[in-house]
Amino acid sequence: HQKDAIDKISDYINKNVFGTFLLFGLTGSGKTEVYIKTVENVVRRGKKAIVLVPEIILTPVILERFVKYFKNRIAIYHSGLKKTERLYEWNRVRNNEVDIVIGTRSAIFAPFENLGIIILDEEFDNSYKQENDPKYNAREVALMRAKYNNAVLILGSATPSIETYFKAKN
Repeated sequence: HQKDAIDKISDYINKNVFGTFLLFGLTGSGKTEVYIKTVENVVRRGKKAIVLVPEIILTPVILERFVKYFKNRIAIYHSGLKKTERLYEWNRVRNNEVDIVIGTRSAIFAPFENLGIIILDEEFDNSYKQENDPKYNAREVALMRAKYNNAVLILGSATPSIETYFKAKN
């Protein structure tokens, strides 16, 4: 199933066209491996990746897996960082020192110019909605950024939202 998902997603990446995919699998089913392999394909093509997790506490878990493949070409971005740390990471992205940003909803605004893939892990989570000003939904911003950049959007979840599941079925 993983290989099939990777092949379908990679077809869009290789053609440089927009596509949205629901990666529907239980915890431990290998979604992260699909994320890594598709990001690997994107980075090989000279493009960039944003990987969003719903909560800061999940960042180290996914970061550990990605570092094995991408070493120091990863920036972390979330509100738990000190202002100086956030500025440092933001500048690494802006100066093209990294290929991947991993973080919470605000990481969707990472200033990549050549975006190839956006991944929202646990896409159903309400944490992707910013309730304070400026209000936004990171899932909706991700969709628009992916369309604008002819990038792939992966919505991963063991329990997708009804809206996402309906759209995937249709």
